[in-house]
Amino acid sequence: MRDQRTNSGVPGQPTSKRCAACHASKPVDEFYADRRGRLTGRCRDCHRQQTRANNRRRHAALRLLITAHLEEYRALLAAQRTRRDGDSSIAGGESDVA
Repeated sequence: MRDQRTNSGVPGQPTSKRCAACHASKPVDEFYADRRGRLTGRCRDCHRQQTRANNRRRHAALRLLITAHLEEYRALLAAQRTRRDGDSSIAGGESDVA
């Protein structure tokens, strides 16, 4: 018996899939595959839209956090610069041993 989701007659290899987000039926090449080779639930377009929305939301939250604690943020940046500058002198071969 043929797989009911396919039109190709090859069981287990559908030619199209319905997106869980936009509910449109699209060819399988419009979906990403995970590490195991399984197709994701959302099509590439919906996946990109969701990723962009998440990135915008995350960046907005980070900006809000930075503005709320600006002095702490500047202090952390200064400490990071100091460590980075200090690490480069150690990598240069200078020694503290007399």
